[in-house]
Amino acid sequence: MMNAQERKGYGITIFSPGTPPGVKARKIIFFIGFCLIILIQGCYWLFANSVKPIIFGMPFSLFFIVLFIAIEFVALLVLYFIEADQMEE
Repeated sequence: MMNAQERKGYGITIFSPGTPPGVKARKIIFFIGFCLIILIQGCYWLFANSVKPIIFGMPFSLFFIVLFIAIEFVALLVLYFIEADQMEE
């Protein structure tokens, strides 16, 4: 029995058919993590609304933004290297 996507030939596919459950779980975890980082950056004024603590010569609010950009960069590097190792196998 064919589902609606197979009958019409178009649709949104989240994971390609045959993707192992471990890979699906890891991609979902990374997606949720990146969404949280982006949401925290958008609402940084809730956490970092002061100027007084100067860290590395930057006001705390600017340091907070730079810190989360660095965290996101490292997470993207980790994801890239994990996927590159899977492509070799």
